Amino acid sequence: MSCDPAAARRTPTFDPADLTVPQRDGDACVVCHKKWPRPRVRAGRLPDGSPVMACEDCAKALPATASSPRRDPRSRRATAP
Repeated sequence: MSCDPAAARRTPTFDPADLTVPQRDGDACVVCHKKWPRPRVRAGRLPDGSPVMACEDCAKALPATASSPRRDPRSRRATAP
């Protein structure tokens, strides 16, 4: 796994002490603890870089992360004077 410092700043870091074992392992939603269906949305990371997952419903309520689509800065339109 490569370490991208810029991505690390954009991705929320969760304190593992506040999470259950299934949440730390990515087997349960970091918000609602739901285990089935298995959470698929990357919601953040642990200090060691492991991903923290959220279910689709809870992911909508979380702040945007690095995995969110971003605009390409080259696609900005020039404004007329």
